[in-house]
Amino acid sequence: MVALLALLLAQSNLLSVGEHKPFSRIEDAVAAAKPGDTIEVWPRPEGYSRTAVRITTSHLTIHGLGKKRVAIDGEGFEYSGVGATPRAIFQIDPEAEGVTITGFELRGAHNQSHNGAGIRINAARNATVENCDIHHNDMGIMSNGKDGDSRAAEHQEITLCRIHENGSAAEPGQNHNLYLGGASVTLFASEIYGALTGHNVKSRAHFTLIRSCHIYGGDNRAIDLVDSWYTEGPNSNAALIGNVIGMNPDAAGNRNVVHFGQEHGKRNGSLFLLNNTIATPFASPIVLMDTPQGQVFAFNNDIKNDAQKNPVLFEVVGGARLTAFSGGANRITPNYRPYPALLGKTPDPRVRYIDGEGVSRDGRSMLKYRDGLWVAAEQPMFGAQ
Repeated sequence: MVALLALLLAQSNLLSVGEHKPFSRIEDAVAAAKPGDTIEVWPRPEGYSRTAVRITTSHLTIHGLGKKRVAIDGEGFEYSGVGATPRAIFQIDPEAEGVTITGFELRGAHNQSHNGAGIRINAARNATVENCDIHHNDMGIMSNGKDGDSRAAEHQEITLCRIHENGSAAEPGQNHNLYLGGASVTLFASEIYGALTGHNVKSRAHFTLIRSCHIYGGDNRAIDLVDSWYTEGPNSNAALIGNVIGMNPDAAGNRNVVHFGQEHGKRNGSLFLLNNTIATPFASPIVLMDTPQGQVFAFNNDIKNDAQKNPVLFEVVGGARLTAFSGGANRITPNYRPYPALLGKTPDPRVRYIDGEGVSRDGRSMLKYRDGLWVAAEQPMFGAQ
C-alpha cells in the first residue's frame, strides 16, 4: 500500500477549477482526475452554485484556495441520491479510498427526503474533511458503513471544521449537524453548534472519538451515540476527550447532554468521558444510558449546573445499571445528587491523553488501537480510586 501511494503521488497531476482555468466546474475536474491527483478550486466572486460531486476515484485531494473558504451553494438542486445523483454537495463513494476535502463553505443541500448533506461519506475508507464551514443543509455531514463489512467507512477524520445550523423543520428531530456511521470516526478541534431540530452529533459508528471540540446550542441532545450493525459486537466504544459542551437553555427536544445506548438494536461497549467541561441548565442527566452491555468511565471532568436544585448526573433505563458507571477526580457542582466515587477536588495525574495511543493511566492505555479499530484495554485498570 505504501509503495502504491508513492507511485500515485509521483504520477499525480494538478487540476485547476475557476475563472480562466482549465475547468469551470468541480464535477468536470473530478471526472477527469486520476488516483493521486489534486484538484484546486479557485474562488469566484459569485461562488459556485448547484454543485453536485460524486467521487469514485481514490486518493484525490479537493482543495479550496484563497483567504476565505470557497463558497458552494446547493440551493435549487435536488440532492436525491437517485441513480448517479449524489445525496450531498460532495459524496465520497465506497470505491474512493483516501479522499481529502478541505477549504470549502458548503450550504443549501436539500432534497425531498430532508437528508441532503454538505458532505456524505458513503462507506468510503480513510476520508478526511478539514477546514470546512458546513451550514444550513438538511444534514451537515452524513456517513454510513455497509452491514457485513467491518472496515467500511473506517478512519473518517473531521478536523478544524465549523458545522452549524443544519436541519429541516419538515423532519424535526431527524436532521443533525453530523449523522455518522461505519467503522470509526474522529472529530477533532471543531466547532459544532446550533442543530436546528436534531442532535449536534449523532453517531452509529463502531468507534467514535470526539476530541478538543466545542459543541453547544441546538434544539436537541449535544451527542447521541446509538446502535447499528457495527455496535453489536464488543468494544463498540466512544470517547469524549477535552471538549467544551454546553446545552441551549431554549432546547425543545431531548435535554440530556449525552445519550449512550440503543434505539432498535444493541450497543456493546464503553463510553469514556475524560477532561471535558460540560454545562447544562436542565435537570435531565449528563449521561442517559439504555444498554445493558454498556459501561461509562468518567475522569477529570468539570460538570456545571447552576440552574437546578437536584439535577441528575447519570440515568439508566432499558436494563442498564448504575453500577456500570465509575470514575474519579471530577469537579461537579454540589447540587447534583451525590455520586461519591466520581467526586474529586484535583485532577488525577494517572489519567492523561496521549495522542495516537489513547488515554493512559499508570503508563498503560485505557484505549488501544488494534487491527484498525480502537478498543478498551483490560478492565482491571479501572479499579477504585
